[in-house]
Amino acid sequence: MMDRGIVEILFGQKIDYDLLNDTLFEFPVGTTTRCAITHPSIQFFNQLPLLVFLQTLMSALLAFPLYKLNVQITKKKNGVLSAVFTFLIALPAACYEPIYIIRLFDIHHIGLRMVLMTFPLIGGLRVLESYFGFVPSIPAKNFTNYFAYMSCPFIVKFDENKQEPKRVSLQYFQQQLQIAGTYFIYTGLLMSLLWHYDWELFEVESDVNSFDHSLRELISWKHLMNNYFMALILSLGLKQSTVGISLLYSLVFGYETEDVVLSPMTKSQSPSEFWGRQWNVAVHLGLKNGVFKPIRYLTNSKLMGVLAAFVVSGIIHEYVNLVMFSRTGIEFKWKYMIFFGYNACLLFAEHTFGSIEIVQDIVSKLPKPLITALVLCTALPVAHLFTGDWIVHGYFDAVMYAEPTILCRSL
Repeated sequence: MMDRGIVEILFGQKIDYDLLNDTLFEFPVGTTTRCAITHPSIQFFNQLPLLVFLQTLMSALLAFPLYKLNVQITKKKNGVLSAVFTFLIALPAACYEPIYIIRLFDIHHIGLRMVLMTFPLIGGLRVLESYFGFVPSIPAKNFTNYFAYMSCPFIVKFDENKQEPKRVSLQYFQQQLQIAGTYFIYTGLLMSLLWHYDWELFEVESDVNSFDHSLRELISWKHLMNNYFMALILSLGLKQSTVGISLLYSLVFGYETEDVVLSPMTKSQSPSEFWGRQWNVAVHLGLKNGVFKPIRYLTNSKLMGVLAAFVVSGIIHEYVNLVMFSRTGIEFKWKYMIFFGYNACLLFAEHTFGSIEIVQDIVSKLPKPLITALVLCTALPVAHLFTGDWIVHGYFDAVMYAEPTILCRSL
């Protein structure tokens, strides 16, 4: 048990929930408004590295037993010891670790709680893929590769020719720092705008986290635009945070990492590309290797594999919600199951109709930006099922402490 004195030093001072306490300077706008430029919370970034280290440490500790019990044998030869360790030790440890850390450090800040989700999300799925025998070939080649693969919070980059983790370079660090800085500014500016409108730029009838939206509301342009901006913030924030945390990993281990978020909001040409190659690639690969491939192998059905992946994704996100917002009294309503179930139907529709010649002919003649807009419009009507509770229970307000913002208030 960690000494309470150390815990008190590291996490005793809670992050203040008044953004204006982190003001760099203020300036008037006319005679009735005063604005302030705020800096990211120093306390937030003091506590962040330790939590990232704990996530990396837990994944690294699982690497050796998983490699010996699961990776070195085929999926057809897994024994009782392998099953016991996988399902009675490794997976429960992945699920309980953030709950234990939150209680140990008495972590209130929702943004810091979100950081603790990397181990159960990424690590838990990698536990499953190791048991079922679907670890990618290069990480499975030897323990050194697998240790680098498991210990990385997201996706370590491997050199295809040398069959080993790719070493960092000065150019790599410069490029990643530039990306992180750019998205740092983009996210802060967009959050600054939407904060002034309580995260809903356009006024709509129903509460943002309700089930009471009529069909007319679901397809109204105001509802779609509100959902678009919140999805854009999630995309920008996820890009920024994954690049930043991956940089910490690269500094410690000396390995490059892959991009986790590409351009889902501007370049997706189909629902499958949005979820599979543009959004959270780390979670996608975990679901693909840890859920989709095993279920397809067991059932000999691609459709069952896809459905299982979306069901597991929904369960994982329900778990994330309950842990992140445990102090806010959030209710369990299966919203993520509905959201991901809906998107599974979109992928099924794409698989069914996308191969029809006339559909392919029409799509080939459309401008790519229009295709992206149409792809987004298929999911945006129900996107509030994902973001609504995060708005109401304070996730975006909390994350603003990690961003530079411009805040204005009436005098």
